[in-house]
Amino acid sequence: MRDFKLRGLVRAMFPAFLAIVWIISSAGLVQGQTLYEYIDKDGSVVITDSPPPGAKVKKVESEPPQTAEQKAAAEKENSERVQRYREAEDQKKDKDEAIRIAREELERAKRDEELYRANMNQASGYAQRHHWRTLVDEQLKLIEEKQKKLDELESRP
Repeated sequence: MRDFKLRGLVRAMFPAFLAIVWIISSAGLVQGQTLYEYIDKDGSVVITDSPPPGAKVKKVESEPPQTAEQKAAAEKENSERVQRYREAEDQKKDKDEAIRIAREELERAKRDEELYRANMNQASGYAQRHHWRTLVDEQLKLIEEKQKKLDELESRP
């Protein structure tokens, strides 16, 4: 039960997580600022936009600013990625629902088989026992089919 609640929470938080990832990934680098690299007195490499006076600095090359076409292409790629994630999440939800339904059907078939078997054992005549035995046999076949269907659904990626 606890696992089920956790999965529900994860599903509920997925859109927010996706939005945060999208915002972070689309932020990009700060453009138009000159950065300098130097080695301090402790021997550590420092990258800053305002080096101390007298330090031997090396200018760090930043990426050139993006053109409008590049920005549009990046936004299109991000929106396509978000759409793929949404489609994958929808497919997972559909699969989970199909598995849940298949499990319910299997359990219902097992309960019916137990009921038929109990009725067969309580039947007083041959005809009644034969009738219930036929229903038990049919139910066992149905249970086998439902189990195969469930196994197939659970094994698919």
